[in-house]
Amino acid sequence: MNEKVKAAGENYQNGYNCAQAVFCAFAEELGLDEETAFRMMEGFGGGFGGRQEVCGAFSAATAVISYSISGHSEDNTRAKTYRTVRKAAEIFEKKYGSIRCKEILQGNSPKAFQCGMKVKDAVLVVQKVLAEESADQETAQAAR
Repeated sequence: MNEKVKAAGENYQNGYNCAQAVFCAFAEELGLDEETAFRMMEGFGGGFGGRQEVCGAFSAATAVISYSISGHSEDNTRAKTYRTVRKAAEIFEKKYGSIRCKEILQGNSPKAFQCGMKVKDAVLVVQKVLAEESADQETAQAAR
């Protein structure tokens, strides 16, 4: 099994909220300690503090994508980041019908451990879109 998917699943089973489970699976790769990652993402769980807005797992996926692509000193990372997040959203929406927690859960309140597959799929979506972005970048560089 994919190590990040496994780590996110274990995080979720160990009581992390959906956002924490996803983001913490990438913490080391992003150069963050797990405690910092855990604390940063707590408010995103349950669709922004339990309000069932944007899915916490998808919010964390967005944070990982953003952190991976964005660069303060690099030119035009915003367009690349937005494009990659939109691509991730399309994939997630295709699977779950929405990126909104309330719609994904069909109006039911988030309950512990009901979003395990969303957590795992959010990790897979991150890996897919970042791999595609990297491949696109390599192709563009080779064309120059």
